[in-house]
Amino acid sequence: MERIVSRGERIRYKCIRSGTCCGSGPNVALTAFDICRIARFLNTEWRSLVGRYIYAVIADQIPIPVLRGINNRCVFLQTSNGLPTCSIYPARPRRCRLFPFIPISPSIKDKMYVSRICPGIGVGEEAEPPWSELEKFSEEVTIYYRLLYDYIFNKGYEPISALEAVIDQVCLQQ
Repeated sequence: MERIVSRGERIRYKCIRSGTCCGSGPNVALTAFDICRIARFLNTEWRSLVGRYIYAVIADQIPIPVLRGINNRCVFLQTSNGLPTCSIYPARPRRCRLFPFIPISPSIKDKMYVSRICPGIGVGEEAEPPWSELEKFSEEVTIYYRLLYDYIFNKGYEPISALEAVIDQVCLQQ
């Protein structure tokens, strides 16, 4: 069971650049906002990311874009001077920005899980978890899934077409 941290609590955590978070199996679900940020950072159209960096899983009519992995490592994980480095760090997905803190639910903004796999937990000075990042994540994921729901269940789009329409809409608005 993962530990839960509540707003107001402090926790000892320091990123020790182990790469554990990016090398423990790619399972990072993305939102349209994440995809647009990555595409902008790479100076490319979002569709060029499909297949090479991201793919979609359809779960009960809901398309979930995820980061691709290579040998159980994130496709964007590189090594620089012997240390694991994210090649899209300034545009990394919100879930990555939060890690080792994991959202419980988009509607719960005062508690987060703390991952047990992160070797940086218990290291460094006590600090507040990234609550403002959790709020941004919650806002984006809520908008994203509302748009997807509308396209699929109200407008009748099939899942991949709905995903494409939502990403197009979000990228145009950013």
